[in-house]
Amino acid sequence: RGKRACSKSSDSYLSLSKTDAQRDTLFRQMRSGEKKVLIGSTDKCGTGVNVQTHLVAMHHVDCPWKPSSIEQREGRGIRQGNENKEIAVYRYVTKGTFDAYSWSLVENKQRFISQIMTSRAVSRSCEDIDEATLSYAEIKAVATGNPLIREKMEVDSDVQKLKMLKASYDNEHYGFQDAFLTKYPKLIAAAEERLAGIREDITARDKAVLAEPDFSIKVEGFTYSERKDGGAALLSARNKCGFNHAQKVGEYKGFGVLVERNVIGYDYLVLRGRTDYKVDMSLSDVGNILKLEHRFNDIQDLIPDLEKKLEGYRMNMEQAKAEFEKPFAHEKELKEKLKRQSEINALLNVEEDEESLDVLEPEKELEQDGRGQLLH
Repeated sequence: RGKRACSKSSDSYLSLSKTDAQRDTLFRQMRSGEKKVLIGSTDKCGTGVNVQTHLVAMHHVDCPWKPSSIEQREGRGIRQGNENKEIAVYRYVTKGTFDAYSWSLVENKQRFISQIMTSRAVSRSCEDIDEATLSYAEIKAVATGNPLIREKMEVDSDVQKLKMLKASYDNEHYGFQDAFLTKYPKLIAAAEERLAGIREDITARDKAVLAEPDFSIKVEGFTYSERKDGGAALLSARNKCGFNHAQKVGEYKGFGVLVERNVIGYDYLVLRGRTDYKVDMSLSDVGNILKLEHRFNDIQDLIPDLEKKLEGYRMNMEQAKAEFEKPFAHEKELKEKLKRQSEINALLNVEEDEESLDVLEPEKELEQDGRGQLLH
């Protein structure tokens, strides 16, 4: 069991290596061309064996349990340092033996590994197996004498691929359903509510400005007509506020003034009417007041962006609904493959039953006792 590597040397003789020293000598002779043939197991002639200099062919006598073992075997010759431009790789299989099952296991393992190593999004799609796995699958098919079994392998692979595509479709299907029934309706409702609140605040703001055109702000129960004094009062009130929640500290032209602090050092002033308007809070007393006034005077500037966002929500909801209504593109093919898979499984079971009956066919050599048991 293992592999055999051939080199270009004209002279060869049998040499058994058991110790590290003997192995080093043998490998050196392979590299120099003194030895022509090297036979060893995967463990003995795998990782760390540098005999590639003159190798022209490698022979896989059996199938290992891991794709990485095949990679390590072939890496002994297909690597830098080999003086040959080409190297032949042979894989030996026997019909009607365990070889087909062994290659099938390696194929399935390589299929999974390829999806992970190539970063393929298996939740969205499952592409066909890669070049290395196709090689294993071909060997598996060659090792199987019954053509029906070869067809079963192909059909099973197709069914597995289509089922994964169907599972991906179902996941996306439910996602689209949730999007147009729950997610976007909630976003649209919230945007419409905020839009209505902004328009109400604009009306309230205009009335307040007409009633009180001069600057005035109330902080912690005191009214300030100077921006510097009002700003200093806001800074003082901020130091008394807790973290991670907005706390009301005053009023500005009928709108509430709140301070929102967090532990990472970013503080905000919140102007609250029908809805909230947030600005960064700095250490400048006059600067904070100016930011508050600009936000108050420019409330209407928020409407265009909000209307655009609302339009996008509605468009996305319609697209999600359209995608939800699309059927699975491979539904017919999946049904046909499943039907054929069932037919092949049934035929194989019949053949197995017939073979088992053929074994017992020469009844002349058997006798039957009174209890119905067959005796030699």
